[in-house]
Amino acid sequence: MDYFRAKPVNIPKITIMLDQGYHPDKLKQELQKVYLQIMRKIKFELSPKPSKAEKAAAGQTGFVPIDELAQLLLRIYYTFL
Repeated sequence: MDYFRAKPVNIPKITIMLDQGYHPDKLKQELQKVYLQIMRKIKFELSPKPSKAEKAAAGQTGFVPIDELAQLLLRIYYTFL
């Protein structure tokens, strides 16, 4: 969270891609409990679900995490539940 507190507001927001099963509104509410101004610095977007053919071409199977930053924020979110 220190990174986001130190990030100036006048530069573009960081886009965090979320997998299809996450609820951006719930994440926003919980993250704002930790740092009220965080949504001035980040935004969430749901990523398109990769097809089986796309996963096979990339040599991946099952659940494929999208974004390391999203994973970090989710860990923070679950810590404060």
